[in-house]
Amino acid sequence: MRGNYESAGPLTSLFPDPVAKVLDQSLIVGNMEQTTSMLAESTGLTFKTVKKVVEKLVERGFMAPTRKIGNAQAYKFNVENDLHELIEWATKYQFSRDLS
Repeated sequence: MRGNYESAGPLTSLFPDPVAKVLDQSLIVGNMEQTTSMLAESTGLTFKTVKKVVEKLVERGFMAPTRKIGNAQAYKFNVENDLHELIEWATKYQFSRDLS
């Protein structure tokens, strides 16, 4: 991958927007719980932006709330659903592009 993962994840390289950056994190964290703050730090996005993205992803079934960690809500990516196939396809596409 070109650059660092935050800016060059497979989905981010195809769709350079905040949703793609957050979804790319599912490759790194899998089913591990993440808070909005953790995702903001790992993506370089603002807390407010990540909060909006997470709300959208929860509505669409790509993430689910799990438990409270202190005052923060934790979430998990639903990597068993179509999200896994989408990211796998994007990774293969990115890899083939990087080889050319």
